[in-house]
Amino acid sequence: MNIDDRIERRLGYDAGAGVIVDLDAVSPVSHVESPVGRGPAFERLLDVFSPVFSGSLPPTAYVHGPKGSGKSASLSALFDRLAAHSGPRRAIQTSTRAVEPTLPGFVYVDARRASTRFRLYHAAFADVSDDPVPRHGIGTGELADSLRDAVRTGPDLVVAVDHVNEPETPTATTVVEWLADVGDDITPVCLGRDPPSEIGWDPNASVTFEPYRRHVLVELLTSRCSTGLGRDALSHDQIREISEWADGDAHDALAAIAGAAITAERAGASTVRPQDLDEGIEGVPKPGAALGRVLALSESRRRLLYELVSLPESDRSSVSVATETIASRPTVDLSASTVRRVLYELADAGLLDRVTAARSDGKGRPPSRLVPRFPTLVFRELFDRPG
Repeated sequence: MNIDDRIERRLGYDAGAGVIVDLDAVSPVSHVESPVGRGPAFERLLDVFSPVFSGSLPPTAYVHGPKGSGKSASLSALFDRLAAHSGPRRAIQTSTRAVEPTLPGFVYVDARRASTRFRLYHAAFADVSDDPVPRHGIGTGELADSLRDAVRTGPDLVVAVDHVNEPETPTATTVVEWLADVGDDITPVCLGRDPPSEIGWDPNASVTFEPYRRHVLVELLTSRCSTGLGRDALSHDQIREISEWADGDAHDALAAIAGAAITAERAGASTVRPQDLDEGIEGVPKPGAALGRVLALSESRRRLLYELVSLPESDRSSVSVATETIASRPTVDLSASTVRRVLYELADAGLLDRVTAARSDGKGRPPSRLVPRFPTLVFRELFDRPG
């Protein structure tokens, strides 16, 4: 938040804006330009990437840590800044005229949205190409050739691939193989939650992100709330309560705050009340899946999850009841059997839990129901937003 923003808030420019001023500012899937509380981690990353400041490629690296520890926010922000300093190759340096070294290019790719070889090459090439890259009518081999040509005629590349080794994403070893097929002038950097010993890849360097310490998480939440919520919409004591509950996970903390603010806004309240905070916390399962995984799904799968979490409790009493109800919705053009199959696939991916319900008569096989494992209040709000 800059000084002008703070002055405008004091002048009351946000008066009457309600509890939520900017939902993106408190959304767990939005990253800020300057992440709070991760200075030491940035220094460790810069140590790994130090060769680039002499115009050389850095070592291969793996950045790892638990959900909500700031890996994605930190590396994407760092790559944005480093990319601003990269450029086309310059003339060869001579003994009579020194030339400032050119930094490699920096590309950040989310494997949740680029889970195939084609999509990875497309995302990387689109980032280094000045022209739009078609998604259809072009093959994977053609994309690889185009990316190879771009690296040969431009700067070398450092490609960070986030969220590897998740149920719907490629492994780190697969990503490294795909990038190696393009050429030796690309250095892969992978981000994931698994420890280095479990990823089947031996990078030259690794950087560990630990969960946020409580006082650092309070600082982060305070900063995000000062931009995203109305003045005094959330008290410092409430932020501390959320921080304690979240146990170092910024994703869950922001999801709970956003959910509480959404609840208060819908009720017409001017501040987040205790009951709103309770509902916001209850809307974030622990342990749970990151909301970014849900939002990266295809539109049809997001629609099914939206219909599921919008059902009243009575229509979620069993998988059969839920699937029949969802299939009957005019917004869903799928049979009940297809709805059931997709929901089970989402459960296998860890986005839903299959919970066995007790039978009142104690006879027969007990039915099961599907329970979301992601922040439902924020998901519904983001799904409903235009655009």
